[in-house]
Amino acid sequence: MSSILKITEKRPALAWLLFFATIIVVFLLGLLASSIVERRAEAAFVNVPKNKIAKFEPRNEVWGENYPREFQSYYGTADTTFRSKYNGNTMIDMLEEDPRLVVLWAGYGFSKDYNQGRGHFYAVKDVQNTLRTGAPKSETDGPMPSTCMTCKSPDVPRLMNQKGVVQFYTGQWAGLGAK
Repeated sequence: MSSILKITEKRPALAWLLFFATIIVVFLLGLLASSIVERRAEAAFVNVPKNKIAKFEPRNEVWGENYPREFQSYYGTADTTFRSKYNGNTMIDMLEEDPRLVVLWAGYGFSKDYNQGRGHFYAVKDVQNTLRTGAPKSETDGPMPSTCMTCKSPDVPRLMNQKGVVQFYTGQWAGLGAK
């Protein structure tokens, strides 16, 4: 400690610099602590359900009553007027944009049809209307496994409960019907 005193006696500007640096660090730590306390208080009120939701409820409107910001964001994906350098949210035939993808995905369903994703609002509709799911003649016909529905539909937990998890994952897309 005596070495710091000797250095600051020789250079008083250094002592002032250390003083102000300490004040700045303490101030920033105070802001961080305040932010943490605010977020904890906010978390107590943000996730309080207003209505009871059934165990396997798939309807977005019902969930939207408890989660209005997420629900509003979901319906924001219904707007398909935006197109950008990185595709945006319009329906774009990617195989037409880049024909090399047909060769790249040869043998896979993506080589038949691959459209730019339009967002969660159109997730199930887009997968139902793609050639990748095939043209099933019956509930067991069709090339796509039912696992493709897992990322697309809010009704998947109910279907897994109804059919069983193993049966759901080993089934065919056509067996899920019009969802």
